[in-house]
Amino acid sequence: MIENYLETLNSRFHDFDIEYRKQAYIDYLRYPDPPYKESPDKKSYVTITEKDLERMAFGELSVSIKKEEKIDNEFDLVVTDSDFIVSGRKKDVYMSSMKTAFTEKPDLFRDYADKLFGKYNKENLINFSYENGYFVSVPDSTKTDLKIQSIQDSNSSFTFKNVIVVGKNSSVEITDIYRKHGEGNGVHGRNIYIFCLEGSHVEYNYIQAEGEDTVNLTYLRPVLYDNSEIRIIDVNTGGSRVLYNHESEMHAGTTMKSYGVNISRADQEMDIWDSSLQYGKYSNCDINIKGVVLDRSSTMHRGNIDIEPEGIKSTGFYGSAILLMSENGKGNSKPALLIKNNDTKSKHSSAISSLDPEQIFYLRSRGLSEEESKDLIINGFIGYISDITDNEFLKGQLADILKL
Repeated sequence: MIENYLETLNSRFHDFDIEYRKQAYIDYLRYPDPPYKESPDKKSYVTITEKDLERMAFGELSVSIKKEEKIDNEFDLVVTDSDFIVSGRKKDVYMSSMKTAFTEKPDLFRDYADKLFGKYNKENLINFSYENGYFVSVPDSTKTDLKIQSIQDSNSSFTFKNVIVVGKNSSVEITDIYRKHGEGNGVHGRNIYIFCLEGSHVEYNYIQAEGEDTVNLTYLRPVLYDNSEIRIIDVNTGGSRVLYNHESEMHAGTTMKSYGVNISRADQEMDIWDSSLQYGKYSNCDINIKGVVLDRSSTMHRGNIDIEPEGIKSTGFYGSAILLMSENGKGNSKPALLIKNNDTKSKHSSAISSLDPEQIFYLRSRGLSEEESKDLIINGFIGYISDITDNEFLKGQLADILKL
């Protein structure tokens, strides 16, 4: 696709992370995504064209966001197409753009930003072409919370790479929100890498509510070092076509709990993929994802519990539930257990159910309209997500986006 590779490097990136980009590009060419085999009538679950990928990789940045629109005192870091605004409240935490960290923190950048290459074809493409992104480093033995907001223009196309490093024995909650700004059909690609060092405890809240005409590709890669923990809440409601891929790399004594909600409307296509990759002994994984399908939209849930030979005494669970609220909507679920030793406990569950007319009839007999009845059913189905956290700021964001 990107044949003028050297020209692209020289014209766009100069000396910014060139060696890493070269390897990412090689991996992009070397490892194409495997064909989809689960569905005989579809080549892919989300239609992302070569033209979409080309627009994303070469970038079409906008400058339409005015400075006064960027400032929000609730957030510690605000990211736009071209600016990274740090509030300065969290003085112990290093926050900057990737380009700034490349210059100011070369050792830290080398150890983490350049540590991982992509596992998937499009992830490698993002790592090759990323324009910028944020870099966050939390020192050892620190307890804090961080609020990050990204408000890139819906008309922009770009690739960003975000890196979060949480120090040993630290405890941090991060709320990472991607909001709609303006109108347009941009293609947004993001890789988010979270390094949870030994003994750390991380709560990461990912909320994607971007423009209804945008294409969104997000790869979330937490790496859990020994005896660390992460709890992930992921919410996807925006984007016309959404590919969200989360895979946690887990080492000895680690715990990962993931809770997800996605709502697809109109003609949206969503492919939501949550997985574990468990290398260490006594690792514990628990994934729960719920989806609501409205109108003519479609949702695919995929997930692997992958316990490697050395991951003895480990446990893994994957649970998916999809509620079809329309006769024209489509839901599909494809969980898998990839267990490579016989001293583990693992299981998966999957459920796809249609709207029950009797429920609507019962609620309408109590004085509710049909729309109010449907909203009540949806809220009851996905409302569990707000019960998981005590974070009132996050609850307010979820209530606003999900209309709980």
